[in-house]
Amino acid sequence: MLRTFLWLLVAGLPASCATTPSRDIALPARRSVPLTAVVFSGHRYIVPADVDLATDVPLMIHGNSRMYLSLTHRVGEKLNGGPVAKVEEYGYSSRGKGVIGVRRIRVGGEDYPGAPDVPVFDFAEENETPVQGMLGVPFLLASRAAVDFSRDRLLLDVTRNPEPDRALLASGYRCVPILIGPGGRATVEVHFPAIGRALPITPSTVSTALTLHLSRFAGKVPMVQESQDRSPRGTTPDEFRSNRVEFEIAGVRMWSPASFENLAEYGKVSERNLETFGMLGFDWMKERRAVIDYANRRLYFSARSVTPP
Repeated sequence: MLRTFLWLLVAGLPASCATTPSRDIALPARRSVPLTAVVFSGHRYIVPADVDLATDVPLMIHGNSRMYLSLTHRVGEKLNGGPVAKVEEYGYSSRGKGVIGVRRIRVGGEDYPGAPDVPVFDFAEENETPVQGMLGVPFLLASRAAVDFSRDRLLLDVTRNPEPDRALLASGYRCVPILIGPGGRATVEVHFPAIGRALPITPSTVSTALTLHLSRFAGKVPMVQESQDRSPRGTTPDEFRSNRVEFEIAGVRMWSPASFENLAEYGKVSERNLETFGMLGFDWMKERRAVIDYANRRLYFSARSVTPP
């Protein structure tokens, strides 16, 4: 039920005579923090963080979330000194959504500012989950972060660079720009031969390999209905699946299994307000040893997959 929720023109070309320095991290950065991959409605990364007085809170790195920080009710109650009042129906428990203030977040030995209006909601009724909150795109941008899927690392305070990283390009990576829309959604441009056009797709740190907006592909890609998803807003869009969808990024043609659903219904918004028409998820990022560079707004990925598509 959380597959969606827990839901570029520079093409880098290596210089033919480039000599690349060896380094232990994908991009120059001040801090490198280990990430743990967990299975929780698909694969996703978590990082331990101190949130005010709550220590070692397992926060999910969420590349599709427009929230700076969110917490579960378990953590929220500890910080609030008691239950957090429900302000709206949202999430996956009867406790709904509340709001609290947070002064400080500490990740990888570095302090970052909190926020006065941190959403509090659960991922399950019993709240016995390996994830107790999220760090979303606003935090990843503010902390100049990068998510390195090749080494399972969160890089913080990544060095700003007006040009794509030469070492990564020289090692066989391609690079495409990440755009941040007016609603805060991160997207890259992906071309789909089946529909004869490119769409803005979110480079995500959660979910499966590829999730797409149903109406853009219905009747153009063979698919079968599988089940229903469930959104934190209570909607239940039908889910479909295809074993093989072709797409192209930065001149690299690829194939992947894909799931489809009505993302407007999922988000409870009108289709014209969609900023993204899908997600490239955790499994694709691992297969392509990707690096999502939020500091410089670039997605790097290997032109060759780790495993055959």
